[in-house]
Amino acid sequence: MEIASRPINLHRKVSGKLGPAIYDRLDNIQGELELKEMRRKRDAASQYRFKKCLRALCLDLFDAHLSDQELAVGVRRDKTGLTRNSNYPAFVSARPFLDALDGLIATGYVEQLRLGTQGSGQSTRIRATARLARGLAMSGFGRCDLVDTTDTLQIKLKRRGIKKRVAFRETEHTARWRNNLLQINQNNARYTLSLDLDEAGYTKLEKVRQHKAVSKAQVEKAPYQYQKIDMLRTSLHRVFNSVDWTEGGRFYGAWWQSIPREYREYIRVNGKHTCEYDYSSIHLRLVYQYADCPLNDLDDPYAKPYGERHRAVVKKTFNVMLNALGKPNEATVPEFDAVEVGMTWPDFLKGIADHHSGIANYFYTGIGKNLQRLEANITEAVLLKMTGMQQPCLPLHDSFITYETLGEELPLLMEQIARDHGLKSAPVKEAYTSKYDGPTGFVSMDIETALDELRERD
Repeated sequence: MEIASRPINLHRKVSGKLGPAIYDRLDNIQGELELKEMRRKRDAASQYRFKKCLRALCLDLFDAHLSDQELAVGVRRDKTGLTRNSNYPAFVSARPFLDALDGLIATGYVEQLRLGTQGSGQSTRIRATARLARGLAMSGFGRCDLVDTTDTLQIKLKRRGIKKRVAFRETEHTARWRNNLLQINQNNARYTLSLDLDEAGYTKLEKVRQHKAVSKAQVEKAPYQYQKIDMLRTSLHRVFNSVDWTEGGRFYGAWWQSIPREYREYIRVNGKHTCEYDYSSIHLRLVYQYADCPLNDLDDPYAKPYGERHRAVVKKTFNVMLNALGKPNEATVPEFDAVEVGMTWPDFLKGIADHHSGIANYFYTGIGKNLQRLEANITEAVLLKMTGMQQPCLPLHDSFITYETLGEELPLLMEQIARDHGLKSAPVKEAYTSKYDGPTGFVSMDIETALDELRERD
């Protein structure tokens, strides 16, 4: 059975008045490790790195333990992966990091669940023990006191099939984007977000998410990664896909982005019902406008050429065709079923390309990432507008979730912003509006109606 896990995050620090006390405890753990070491004294630089690595390991493992006691984190053990990993802080180097990790394991603060190997692509999985949890536990100290200092702007490039972060130079644009993200994250942090599900509903939801994580790992031939929904993960970051900032730029990182579409209607903000509105076929409309080609199927472009029944598969395939450099294989769209659609994968691709002959030259060129960049500009503008209005706004790339009471204002705002960014046609449609459906919801009827119902029961 696969282990629930996530990658290690070595960018945490302690904030607040309890910080000095927590760091004292970490120093005590370090002293215990050093007493058991059979080695000569480190030089000043190595000692600094050892201390920073140990603290970073302990804080992230403690965070994982508080979110889910079964959750493991994945770490690298190979020298190249440790010293050249752009996801890790500058203080990380192989020898001090491995000394800290092995020392924590030897002293019983950390449990090693699985040893990864460089050739397998699997990282080593570790988990905090009860001893580490007790060692850092302190009244009033919780996950909110663990600050993630990871840069909210990232550039990730695919190299040899693996996406890796790369360094970039600061500009006035990066400063503005980072400041905008700070405002957006601070605004959303003001609200309590939850899912209106009972225990059975949560269990079913997690089974669906776990199954999708397995499928994703198989399709992408990547390590399996899955963790239970973490309601404290509300901060967004942006991922760009080119060093000139012209590709990608989408917003990631928040927990609501990881739940299946059918569960979004259970999202509550401060206990109140929500609604979601999304742009209709925005990438298709963007590429048609980019090509200066008229779009005839205005109502539902993805329903062609194979009908409404196969709309979801057509939409997924269309976007794969825009993002791919060369014709993609069938595995990139797991929803495709040759028997169900009555044709082979090559014929399915050809039918879509023929129907969209006016933009056929843009398929298999990777232009999709440029379209994501245009979409991300619109997303940022919507988020900033809602932030300025001091209203919650939870993005899902081309859709947004907010209070149900803003169900009339949000789509009008979205359409106007899209037009301001040059999109001639930007229809917005309702994805859901949650309704009162039980004792955990808010009563929407007026008091007189409620009293009338009670009188009738009597």
